[in-house]
Amino acid sequence: MPASRNGRHFDAKATPQHNSIIAKDEPIPAERRNKTPNLYAAAVRWYICTTAPSRELSAAASIKRAMLRGAREEETPFIPYVPCEYLWRRSVRSNLRVPRREQQRPALRSYLFLGVLGGLCDVTLAALRERDIDGRNLHGLTGILGSANRGPLAMNPAGLRWLRQWGEDELAGRTNLTPLAGMQAGEEVRAGSGLFNGFVGKFVGTAEGGAVGVISLEVMGAPFAYRLPIEDIQRVA
Repeated sequence: MPASRNGRHFDAKATPQHNSIIAKDEPIPAERRNKTPNLYAAAVRWYICTTAPSRELSAAASIKRAMLRGAREEETPFIPYVPCEYLWRRSVRSNLRVPRREQQRPALRSYLFLGVLGGLCDVTLAALRERDIDGRNLHGLTGILGSANRGPLAMNPAGLRWLRQWGEDELAGRTNLTPLAGMQAGEEVRAGSGLFNGFVGKFVGTAEGGAVGVISLEVMGAPFAYRLPIEDIQRVA
């Protein structure tokens, strides 16, 4: 009789899944990571621009490369800044464990902040209003906040304080919603997946070697421990 499939003559072979090496966490490449500019430069005036949907980062990259024409040819007076939040995500692919990848997303959808050396004028506005062959704005901008009588308006001191504080928070890593380390017990967090997605509770700790996070949620007055992947736990800003 032939040997059983799993009998003594069974020759086990290592499949790619059995012999795989779990990749390390993948941060955003340095060339793609959002850069926080100097928000305290005295000669720079800041404006608020609106962009086409999901064009915030690409619009900022395009404006940064924009050069003036005429008497100020080849000058690049623009300093675009898109305040970003950061988080770690792990894709789900069957039962394979794939690496966590860092993602960045604009904190304010369809907005970017534009610093202009010396402030906006006819020459700089002309560079921002350039259009492609189809009549669309070359940079993905849809407007600059201002008034009908006075045109684009620079940000006031209160707005500048907010912008500078966000820049400091981003540089310090405080806009990372799902930090891989440093979350303290009792810290207010938000569940980012599962049945209680969006619920806010208190961080309790981790389990299963740090891969699972435990948060304390309260539903109908009864607290309970809720477990979910650690990368799906978000800090409450």
